[in-house]
Amino acid sequence: MTLVKFRPALAKDFFRDTLIPSHVMGIIDNVFNDTTAKFERNVFFTPRVDVLEKSASFELHVSLPGLSKDQINVDVNKNQLTISGERKAIEVKEGERFHLNESYYGKFSRTFTLPENVNKDAVEASFEHGILTVSLPKTEAKEVRNSIKIK
Repeated sequence: MTLVKFRPALAKDFFRDTLIPSHVMGIIDNVFNDTTAKFERNVFFTPRVDVLEKSASFELHVSLPGLSKDQINVDVNKNQLTISGERKAIEVKEGERFHLNESYYGKFSRTFTLPENVNKDAVEASFEHGILTVSLPKTEAKEVRNSIKIK
């Protein structure tokens, strides 16, 4: 007869796997993992940005649902583009309450370093259907060549 040392962790897994079907455990694990992930993620509003390069420009498409163009600031300073503003929470009146609130609110600021071939004086922005589009026209790439004299 072979003696096997009792390991509670293995026993727990054995009983869990034999008494509870694996698909049920998968559902339970997903619920707890999803909940944990929701608490671990950033709890501040951070708008999503898509950057598109065209032949003559770069475009930033910033998702800002629920905002108006008056609540958004676009600034160019040296070689940085900053988009900032504030998304305010829905005001809950007396007798009302949320049953589910997955939206994020608060002040936000996103800063992007501009490439050297962007004309910073010709940057344009438009806002339509909750999407801020920032157009960054390209300039001719300056070729920097240094001729080195050999001694």
